[in-house]
Amino acid sequence: MSGRTLPPPGLDLRAPSGIRTFKNNLATLGVWLAVVVATIPLLWILVSVTVKGAPLLFTRGPDHHVVCVDQHNVRVPTERCGTEQDARADASPTEPGLRWLFPHGGRHVAVGERVNTYRVPTTYPVTAETVVHVTDQGSGDIRSFSLQWWTTSLDNTTSKETKGGALQAIYGTLLLGILTAVVAVPVGMLGAIFLVEYGRGTRAARLVSFMVDILTGVPSIVAALFIYAMFITTFGFSRSAIATVLALALLMLPMVLRSTEEMLKLVPDSLREAAWALGVPKWRTILSVVVPTSFNGILTGVVLGIARVMGETAPLLILIGYAKYLYLDPFGDSMGALPTMINDGISAPAGDPGADRVWAAALTLVLIVMVLNLVARRIAARTK
Repeated sequence: MSGRTLPPPGLDLRAPSGIRTFKNNLATLGVWLAVVVATIPLLWILVSVTVKGAPLLFTRGPDHHVVCVDQHNVRVPTERCGTEQDARADASPTEPGLRWLFPHGGRHVAVGERVNTYRVPTTYPVTAETVVHVTDQGSGDIRSFSLQWWTTSLDNTTSKETKGGALQAIYGTLLLGILTAVVAVPVGMLGAIFLVEYGRGTRAARLVSFMVDILTGVPSIVAALFIYAMFITTFGFSRSAIATVLALALLMLPMVLRSTEEMLKLVPDSLREAAWALGVPKWRTILSVVVPTSFNGILTGVVLGIARVMGETAPLLILIGYAKYLYLDPFGDSMGALPTMINDGISAPAGDPGADRVWAAALTLVLIVMVLNLVARRIAARTK
């Protein structure tokens, strides 16, 4: 009896049976149900945004092609309608029943426009310049590929026009994210260094930690209203990108501080003590030993913080005007951004190009956040 190892009190090592088996199966079913409930909405969002937004990311090329069709949308020789110069000058054909048709690569520089093409008779072959995919019903879609969505701005395009891209919104989103990181990262890192290296266990550290916890749960619109009340209402500054950056920094600061704090705590105290034993001052130990040791983890938190603030909408709506043009001035009172581009086009009627641009902007934002998260995962893998 003395050589036997008894199980701890209350621990039943027998094979599950009866009600225990039912409980185990029920718990397993609950876990899988939670996984499905959490995964399906995310997949649905990604699929919806991709299916509806991807067509606008691949668009037609330069303005180069017009065709002449009859009243049945059958292509006829261009000479019967006139010259291409007549078509671009909005000159109607003299022959009745004929009209000009402008597919992709035609009159306007379209973004993601889907065109039901004309029927092509066998007696008039389609040239290589006419990119048409004919179906059994005699119609199809014209689609070509370019980077136009990424390289052109929306400018004065209306919701019913199939032209313009998201360059101004992409630029504004990236610029605001970078400027926010410039403001929030140094403050967050210094706050984390204070909590871990200087104020650990003190009343001041507990107060700072409590305030950071509160700031973590502050909604973005509250941060925007705080900046508006302080800088615009009280001090009389105008709405600007800098005011927006300050509001976004308030949202990013807790993420950077907490991630940096956790990474600094993972650094063994033996490294600090070894540096102190060699006579290295504390501040130099922090800069030369502690921070470099945890740098990859800190950088991961910074990247995730940038990805988080890039999707915020409330500070942009309150603190800066939305611009369809590409403004490079970071101190201006208007700037495009992907969240406000989505908000601006959300009222476009379904089926209009403006409504399609909303999905393309959403997909672009998802792609940017996805890239940033992949970068963060890569950095985290290096940390391991």
